[in-house]
Amino acid sequence: MKKSNPIVVRTTQGAGLSFPVACLLYVLSGQLLSFALIPVGAAIGFAAGLVLARKPATDSMTEKPRSENRWITSVRKSLAPLSRALLHENVVIRFISLLVLGSALLILAWIIGYYLLPEGLFRSGAEAHMARAALDTASRSVFEEWTKIFQANLVPVLIIILGSLLIRVYGIPFGYIVVLYNLALYGLYIGTNSFAIPYPERMAPSLAILQRSGPYEMIALMLLAAGTCSWAFFEIKSNSNPGRAIPPPRFKVQEVITLLLGISLLMAANYFEAYMIVSSVSS
Repeated sequence: MKKSNPIVVRTTQGAGLSFPVACLLYVLSGQLLSFALIPVGAAIGFAAGLVLARKPATDSMTEKPRSENRWITSVRKSLAPLSRALLHENVVIRFISLLVLGSALLILAWIIGYYLLPEGLFRSGAEAHMARAALDTASRSVFEEWTKIFQANLVPVLIIILGSLLIRVYGIPFGYIVVLYNLALYGLYIGTNSFAIPYPERMAPSLAILQRSGPYEMIALMLLAAGTCSWAFFEIKSNSNPGRAIPPPRFKVQEVITLLLGISLLMAANYFEAYMIVSSVSS
């Protein structure tokens, strides 16, 4: 079996581990400079790889990996049907599977927020985020408001696409993790009515949410994640360091169409949201 280049391995590790940390820092701070952590992590990994490349191989470096933890093995076996659906060759099956899983997660978070958490629990964070994105005041025109909303939503779009391109762990692309995080957070926001522009009263779990733009924004993100699922250049498998993805990235026409459909749906949902905001202010 061909040995992995330690420079490539460590550089990939540095970038891969820095990416979720950078995303978390951005969520907490709202500063795009947080993503500078990714090239910094890659540089540190590259330097570590250079050091390892100069050292002779030791027994600890060449020994066989230990067998996987039994608990992890049992969990992976129980989730195997879901994993096969989420990673299916057909992008339609991937999207439907992610839609079902994501909807269940959103509803669960919504129920927890509505019945167990106090109203407005996360509102201060939402207001701070709105202020950073200049969304705390309504624009004069729908187009101007739509531009601000779409620019703010480009951040999760880029995180999903770049994360899916960069790495997958145990076959799961990073873009899926971003989408599921956004769905859980959105469910908690609905349940606790923590939006910067809150609803008149808390909304109990119901189909009335479909009259809002949020669900369609979430569907758009799921389309992006499903479309880019097989695009990772690197992966982490069981008991192994990051390496080049096998099979290599595939860029199919159907997946590109799914990506463009997701962006188009997001733009439409953002326009609907902008129209609602400007109309409510002007009335």
